[in-house]
Amino acid sequence: MKKSNMIKFSAAALTFLGISATGVKPVKQPAQAASKRIKVISKQYVTVWANYQRGRHVATHLKKGSSHFVYQTATDSMGNLWYRIGKKEWVMAKYFNQVKSAKKAVKAKKTKAKVKKTKTVKKARSAASLAASWSAPMGSKARAKAVVSLAKQQVGKAYVKGSKGPNAFDNASLVAYVYKQAAGVNTGSSTKSQVKKGIAVDPSSGFAEGDLLFWVSKNKPYNVAIYVGGGKYVTAAGDQQGVVQASLSTYFWPSRARRVL
Repeated sequence: MKKSNMIKFSAAALTFLGISATGVKPVKQPAQAASKRIKVISKQYVTVWANYQRGRHVATHLKKGSSHFVYQTATDSMGNLWYRIGKKEWVMAKYFNQVKSAKKAVKAKKTKAKVKKTKTVKKARSAASLAASWSAPMGSKARAKAVVSLAKQQVGKAYVKGSKGPNAFDNASLVAYVYKQAAGVNTGSSTKSQVKKGIAVDPSSGFAEGDLLFWVSKNKPYNVAIYVGGGKYVTAAGDQQGVVQASLSTYFWPSRARRVL
């Protein structure tokens, strides 16, 4: 037998046994009917193939943004999902997005509007709450609660020396911003002025929500924080940490405190 005939016979025998000439047995997945409408999302174009299993490509491409019906779906031996969009026309599913039906689009629009309305209501309630805290008498819990709430909302923002907010703060500007916005109180924009506000609180007697905590040197305070209850305080800690909520520690206990509200 000639060598060429021997090769053909061997290939045929392998095919009969279900083994490809490359030694890998292709895994064929049955094509399933589908009725999804899809839209091309490829950056340029999508190649159309005659078969999803090593088929040759058809001399046509799909333009970006064109829509097509999917008649069948199938998975090739590599696990890729394919769509049949016409007779002997297969495309890889990863280049397509499903087009939302009109009903789903309306539902999504309504949901979006509902979320927006909820946010607006919450924002209005928050503004009303802050306005109410301004009119509350000094020493009332309403002002302190408003200060604590707004202080906690700043956690995670950046520390920038000299910045006055609302997206970045240093420790003194954080106090000034929170007290002005939440309680309508002007504390001044420096720790030197803030340490003179309100009345003195003995650090060993405990703190109330909204108290200003200071860590001082002989000449002036070098850090200020807002006590938010539960042994915690909020402060603009520095470049690396930003605005944080931290716990009081006996190793770093405030040396001075002031009750402004």
